Amino acid sequence: MLTQDMLERLLEISRQMAETRALDPLLKFAMGEVLEFVKAEYGYLILLDEEGKLDFRVRQNNKGKEIDEPDKQISRTIFDQVIQKRESMVIADAISDEKYQESKSVLDLKIQSVMCAPLISKDELLGALYVENRSAKGVFEDDDLKPLQYFAAHAAVAIENAILNDDLEARVTKRTAELNQTVDELEREIEARKRAEAELQKLAVTDPLTNVYNRRYFFEVVELELVRAQRHNLNLSVAMIDLDHFKEINDNYGHVTGDQVLRTMADCFCDTLRKIDIVGRYGGDEFVILMPESDTAQAHKAAERLRKKAIARVRKIQKFSHPITASMGLFTLSGDTDISVKDFVDRADQALYAAKEAGRNRVSVWAGEETDK
Repeated sequence: MLTQDMLERLLEISRQMAETRALDPLLKFAMGEVLEFVKAEYGYLILLDEEGKLDFRVRQNNKGKEIDEPDKQISRTIFDQVIQKRESMVIADAISDEKYQESKSVLDLKIQSVMCAPLISKDELLGALYVENRSAKGVFEDDDLKPLQYFAAHAAVAIENAILNDDLEARVTKRTAELNQTVDELEREIEARKRAEAELQKLAVTDPLTNVYNRRYFFEVVELELVRAQRHNLNLSVAMIDLDHFKEINDNYGHVTGDQVLRTMADCFCDTLRKIDIVGRYGGDEFVILMPESDTAQAHKAAERLRKKAIARVRKIQKFSHPITASMGLFTLSGDTDISVKDFVDRADQALYAAKEAGRNRVSVWAGEETDK
């Protein structure tokens, strides 16, 4: 029989269950409350999975201790009857009840007072609340069933809402993870594209063997520097360099060694020159070097130092059968002189040719029709 105090307690429990959105905390709270509410020794909150199997979500005694092997601690005869009929049951003394004299679980467990109420919400059977006492018979009477039924009705609604909430959160979590994975994949793809674009851009402007600027891009840089030098009346020097008798290196030691020589020279140029200087591969074994804001004397000094360092590095590759030397041609433009990019670089090339004609292994400066040695 429901007293005023029991109704008030039931309302308070229902409110707390409604506020508990997560399923597991709700089930533990519900079981603790029902054991105290109906004064039971043991309690089980059992849900049915999609295949109808029993899921003992909460199984504990009135001391809060979890019960081991719960499937062996309840009367399946009583529980199955409640589930099949979807009706609550109360038995004052099951072990003495003629209806259960042939129930092995009742006899083996020596079950006395037991109550079981189905958990039904919106006509959907979720499971059941099962409580019992084994220490004494007659603990549960017919009047005790009504409070359990009320409790089960409220608990079923709260449990269904919690299940829906857990399902929603699980779907949100899964979707969030999928979105995060998609974002990660997009970010990786973007980074890969950026790297690919950077690599393509690098390939478009650099020589693949020596990793210095290729001839086409070098000429673009020269064009910009010429404009800047002419606008601000600055000196601009350009040098052309190659190894003397490079063909003999390829012929005698192979193109692999020849490629190694070219890479060594390019590395030497990049290590030795200023940050504002520009290095490009002109073609074959010829390199071209742009030296902004350098007059003839400054450029000549830098070119001679560079030539000697390049020779020294190449000689370290291996012991060559003939002396390794290099020649350079140099041209310096004063800022107020108007000249095309082609003529600007060609004059360094002409100075290089003059260095070859003069016996190689030197730096020659372009000086009109003749060159200084």
